[in-house]
Amino acid sequence: MVRPAVSILIVARNTGPYIGDAILSARRQTRRDIEIVVVDDASTDDTRAIAERHAAEDARVRVLDGPRAGLAAIRNASLAAARGRWAAILDSDDLLHPSHVERLVAAAERTGAELVAANMVSFSIEEGVTRTSLFADTPDWRQERGIDLAAFVRSNGVAAGGVSTGYLKPLFAMDFLRTHGLEYDLRLRIGEDYDLVARALAKGARYIFLPRPTYFYRRHAASTSHRTSLRDLDALMAASDALPRLTRDPDVLAAVARRTAGIASAQAHGRAVEALKARAPLAALRALGADVGGWTLLARSIVEGGTRRLSRGAGGHGTVDATPAVLAIGDGAPDLPGQRVIARAAPADDAARAALADGLPPLERIVVTAPATLDDAGYAMAPAVDRVAGSDR
Repeated sequence: MVRPAVSILIVARNTGPYIGDAILSARRQTRRDIEIVVVDDASTDDTRAIAERHAAEDARVRVLDGPRAGLAAIRNASLAAARGRWAAILDSDDLLHPSHVERLVAAAERTGAELVAANMVSFSIEEGVTRTSLFADTPDWRQERGIDLAAFVRSNGVAAGGVSTGYLKPLFAMDFLRTHGLEYDLRLRIGEDYDLVARALAKGARYIFLPRPTYFYRRHAASTSHRTSLRDLDALMAASDALPRLTRDPDVLAAVARRTAGIASAQAHGRAVEALKARAPLAALRALGADVGGWTLLARSIVEGGTRRLSRGAGGHGTVDATPAVLAIGDGAPDLPGQRVIARAAPADDAARAALADGLPPLERIVVTAPATLDDAGYAMAPAVDRVAGSDR
């Protein structure tokens, strides 16, 4: 059997509404010498059946049983099964742009980096309409750049603000991970990606960030990253001693100390919230004590909760037109009597690429005309594309 160049690793449990689109986006990569490893961890919905249908259609898809021992253990099972030189992470509710793997591998080979991550488009689908935003959209993230360990830790504090690089889904050099015995920390249900990348950087890995967004990060109510429990925070605190055991760099240690203090504040906040829910205000005060960070998080929770209630009372986004449409990208919109046609210009930069799908209803197909390209069409996140003369990849 020919060894694939890249293993796209998907772990899943009860993500039936999304996993079909995730696998399809992996199958449609422009880089063809790939395998797609799906580790299903005892799903009770149709997740397994959907994955196996894709495996029946495409020999590059393998569906494996998970260990039933937590998220990190499932991710480790996917790493152990990877046969490629590179491993690309794809969460089972997210999507890949068709050129995602090709671009990451090209950057890794050009730079010699052991880790490469692309910018992301954060998206949600509300009332049938897509809402998007560019994940890293500040001036210092608009060009290719390296990420060192100190900068990586600083950007991943509990309330650090700015770009949280731990959310990025990197391409890993598998030989590097195996040489250094690196895998996911079994204690972690959240922050496991951050922890693995941080330890890889501490072992000498080079990390390159690409500003063009080719990973689509779905936001929805069941997202793991939106559900942080006290147990999760306790695990993060327990794992926070990993880097001090691997490096004595003062910048890194200072960043780790700030991050650890942030986790402690989040723990105080979480305990205070639990006490308030139990109608025990004195216990909440004791939990917060003199922790300024904890008080700040509590105030933010109160403000955000009030904002959400006001939004619901005002009807949220209001009435939207979710009628299926044809998207025309480029200079010319086709004449399609009886069909709803939405015309958009070819995106000129990464912000425009990320915004291409913003406000779009379900698409029946996409029509591409010059100066737009088929690469641009990938940002509409729809399966059908009609190539028109004058467009190219």
